[in-house]
Amino acid sequence: MLRRIACQSRAIAVPRCSIVTSATFTSEAVQSITEPYLDAEEIVQPNRYLSLFPSPKVVVPSFELTRRLGTLISQAIYLLFFEKTYNKEGLVRAANEGISVIGECIANEEWSRMSLIASKTLVEQAQMARKRCTPDQLAMLRLSPDDVILSFIHSAFLSGRDFRNRKAEHGVVSIYFTIASFIRKNSSVPWEATLPQLLGKYRKDVIVANVTEFFVLLYSRSSNNLYRFARTISPLGQWKATGVNFFELDGTRQ
Repeated sequence: MLRRIACQSRAIAVPRCSIVTSATFTSEAVQSITEPYLDAEEIVQPNRYLSLFPSPKVVVPSFELTRRLGTLISQAIYLLFFEKTYNKEGLVRAANEGISVIGECIANEEWSRMSLIASKTLVEQAQMARKRCTPDQLAMLRLSPDDVILSFIHSAFLSGRDFRNRKAEHGVVSIYFTIASFIRKNSSVPWEATLPQLLGKYRKDVIVANVTEFFVLLYSRSSNNLYRFARTISPLGQWKATGVNFFELDGTRQ
């Protein structure tokens, strides 16, 4: 089977997958303005549907002209001046692997392990958000990259700020990628399912993941996940996740 990565409005054939993931990658460790945030006092009732954070919830590619142009330009600059081996397939594949690790860490409360690929703020927020999840919802977070059925890059941008939202030192540049991934919950979802089908006919059988700095969105049977990855590119640094979300489509307004 083949996994499909939809870059903007086009689909590219890659290894199979059945989750929708949204991720933002940065080459500096920049924190996205859309990073999930929860107040401890807000965590009272468990979720009816899987939704790690109230937002963001990215389920379709961006059709904004300025965002699409910015994404293309940022990727071109990154490829030409910072990482000659960069390609969309490799980025999304790595993001989905990162989403799998983060989901497992949250489900198993492995916070030290999660801190190796996620920002301190994200780890702290995930600890609070986990309290709102039922055992069945936590089980959905133990996903495999092989279950991702479709992924797309929602946006990419270069920044002069690091992932802690501080002004970066002179000469330091960061890049963010926001990736959305659909992850299937069961074998009823065919590998060739289209985005409209995942949002309609199979919405109860996928979850979505969004990520930043390892910003990935994953869909797996009516579930949505958002994941963002960030990285320092000048000097070249390690990819980090600054934002993530996993959610089911039944809990998302269309």
